[in-house]
Amino acid sequence: MTAKVGRVDHPVVAVNNLEPTREQYKKLGFIVPPLGRHREWGTANVCIMFSDDYLEIRGVGDPTKFLAGLDKFLVHGEGLCGVAFNSKNADESYAEAIATGVGIEPPKHLNRKLALEDKTLDLHFKTVMLAHDLYPGLTHANLCEHLTPNELRQPGWLDHPNGVISFGRLVGVVRDFDAAQAAYTRLLGGENVKREENRIFLDFGEGADVELISPEEVERRGDAQPARGDAYMAAATLLVKDIQITEKTFQDNAIRFRKVDGQLAVNPEDACGAHLYFQQA
Repeated sequence: MTAKVGRVDHPVVAVNNLEPTREQYKKLGFIVPPLGRHREWGTANVCIMFSDDYLEIRGVGDPTKFLAGLDKFLVHGEGLCGVAFNSKNADESYAEAIATGVGIEPPKHLNRKLALEDKTLDLHFKTVMLAHDLYPGLTHANLCEHLTPNELRQPGWLDHPNGVISFGRLVGVVRDFDAAQAAYTRLLGGENVKREENRIFLDFGEGADVELISPEEVERRGDAQPARGDAYMAAATLLVKDIQITEKTFQDNAIRFRKVDGQLAVNPEDACGAHLYFQQA
């Protein structure tokens, strides 16, 4: 990989108001930790944890600070707004990218305080922003190195009533497949980019993969979001231990969903704009 890009670390959902979002995701059957704030940025978030990845739900905490494009995204509504890939060492990722001519910014330190009932978590990260032309179809992408990984997952946070254990796939929309293939070959290396007649797969060797499809295909699937243009992250699939338990959780909590090829597709209005699918692991 040409920038030492690791597996999918966490997709991000952008929302207007975090508190009602926390309650809605509890109805979806997730254990939702308390809200935290990035000290260096103007963003606040809650992070729903799984064993090897997680879902970040991000909102505006201080509009006078750097928002990493969140405010511009929310102009067109809530929903999936990007993904962070894991970096085992942000400084090495940056050096490798520079050496191979990949557009990248120097690593920046981020700190997030998270107040629990009995203690305050002091979480630290390094984030590396990628040039916009390197991630077509994913809206926004960066690399993330966790400096305090053992603090991220607290007891009980992984025991979700809906049975979710991890992400399985992210789906992005692109119109120019040649350009997308070239961009991801630069970022990931050709061995990780697999092109078929009407789609491209990004395979990281572990964790969730990424499927890139056309605007026509996303329309056929019912996940089109025209306000986002021709290139954006359209949907995400979560893997569950028992799909029947997941379905009962949705029914008990009045979550609207449809069945698609054995998956449960939640109505985006019940997931704060995110197009989420739940699939048997």
